[in-house]
Amino acid sequence: MIRFIDIAYERFAAAISTLLLAGMAIVILVATFSFLRLTGEVLTGAFAGTSYATLQRLFDGLLGAIIALELAHSVHLMVTGQRGFGQVRIVLVIGILAVVRKLIVVELEAVSGLLLLGLAAAVIALGGIYALLIWMDRDGKMPKD
Repeated sequence: MIRFIDIAYERFAAAISTLLLAGMAIVILVATFSFLRLTGEVLTGAFAGTSYATLQRLFDGLLGAIIALELAHSVHLMVTGQRGFGQVRIVLVIGILAVVRKLIVVELEAVSGLLLLGLAAAVIALGGIYALLIWMDRDGKMPKD
């Protein structure tokens, strides 16, 4: 009976993961199209000069597409049953990218120093854990599961 439940759950998780992966593909396409559209507008001169706010929007779009792509890669690993340090690394990279994205698009005049300190602490913590994982797997022999 327990084996039946395990098999049923594995199939359920694989089906949901596949649906999530399909949804992520759509999100990646939308984010990429949005970034490319804004880049095209900047290049064709639709914006009078390139202001700091325009650059913030460009980086926001680019990092949004990259975050979506990394998240889709993590879901892909779930679908294929590959778990372990590789998936943990991807989740850490997503976290680092999300915090960096926030740092890029934040209006410094509108936020408190405490928020910036918190974001800096998050980057240091995530980067430290990421570095620790890389150090632990420096010879590439860590178990994948």
